[in-house]
Amino acid sequence: MPKKYEIITKPNEGKKYTISIWDSIEEFEDYDKLLETLSGVTKKDAVALYVSTPGGRCDIGFNLYDRIVELPCQVDVVIPYPTYSMGAILALSGNSLKLNPGSFLMFHDYSTGSRGKGNEMFKSTEAYCEIFNYRFNAICQPFLTKKECEDVLQGKDLYIKWNDTTLDARIRRHF
Repeated sequence: MPKKYEIITKPNEGKKYTISIWDSIEEFEDYDKLLETLSGVTKKDAVALYVSTPGGRCDIGFNLYDRIVELPCQVDVVIPYPTYSMGAILALSGNSLKLNPGSFLMFHDYSTGSRGKGNEMFKSTEAYCEIFNYRFNAICQPFLTKKECEDVLQGKDLYIKWNDTTLDARIRRHF
């Protein structure tokens, strides 16, 4: 199984965790060790989270987001390269955000696939849509405006580039 992330710790007064997430977010078991590591983080520690991923499954991504948001220490998020979809949402999980030159965040409505009886697929998609819309708005605002969130949820892709003139204001609003 390929590594989907990397954890580096450096001893100091607390621990300095450097976590890099760079591959598609696809299977829960790929993140067992990461989630175990996060459960041991204390308020004396610090986390640097590097995110550069094409995105992936929302259920796993929201789980990672929730665990990162709950950390009792400073979490600095760095976007070193273009980051899409669930990666863009994860970028908003810390206490600060930095986009490196040449990087961007790409937000879009969820993608899905399902199999089964038509009425079951419809009900499942309808329920998932409601949950995704709620989580997307709760996480992405105020980094994104209400109108931008509405546009994204209506199918419009949104790119926030490292040199976007609105980036500093977005960061101040959100963090």
